[in-house]
Amino acid sequence: MALAEKPHGSIWLARLCLLLGAGAVLMALIGAIGAGQDWWGKLDGLSFVTAALAFAILGLLFSLAVLVLYRKRGKTIRNLTLIGLVCSLGYIAFIAYWVVIGSSVPQIHDITTNLDNPPEFQVLKLRPDDFADIPGRGDPAYAGMDAMERWKVLHKRAYGDLKTLTLNIPVPEAIALAETVAKARGWDIAHVSADEGRLEAVDTVSLFRFYDDVVIRAEPGPGGLTTQIDVRSVSRVGKSDLGVNAKRIRGFLKELQATAAK
Repeated sequence: MALAEKPHGSIWLARLCLLLGAGAVLMALIGAIGAGQDWWGKLDGLSFVTAALAFAILGLLFSLAVLVLYRKRGKTIRNLTLIGLVCSLGYIAFIAYWVVIGSSVPQIHDITTNLDNPPEFQVLKLRPDDFADIPGRGDPAYAGMDAMERWKVLHKRAYGDLKTLTLNIPVPEAIALAETVAKARGWDIAHVSADEGRLEAVDTVSLFRFYDDVVIRAEPGPGGLTTQIDVRSVSRVGKSDLGVNAKRIRGFLKELQATAAK
């Protein structure tokens, strides 16, 4: 008969590793879901994510130490520690991924297809601090530029592929198609008018339920035989949008063009 594993004090360290790793994931989920349900603010929810990262790092360090020191103390200790290690490492890798994404895009949150004449919101309100903290202030590379000019430079450098889309259909039809695509993407329509050639909508992002405002402008092209579509997407919260707005605009324009071609 096989002998049962003898309990050892290190079992509590293994449980601590599991608690730190799984707790970090749970804390981040609670923060995100709570912010999404408006139990607390979006930035408060992000504080949960930051605190969870500290727990995950501790969990990783404790797990490595326990595996090295007590790996021969039995399967229970080893398994609990490994689960904690996987949870901690997985969460750290998740955060690292978004840090890399964030470092690859400029710290801006207002993205458009037309830098010289961005579509204007009329029903939805542009956040009052939209251009209050554009990077480059005091940087010699941006000497003499105001916030708007710095925004244009950063925007063009990162999102130079975003351009006005021309469709071979009249404005009313273009707006109708834009509304169809917007609804299919799950946007909440705040205003739509074929006469004005404008659609405004709100898109919701992630468990945090971040709200991003979108305005679509349709204008007659030269000769009135085509329609020129411009889009602007703005995050309500945060300095950087992690590239989400540009991705949204690209996806919308691609779907709109494909729908118009049918």
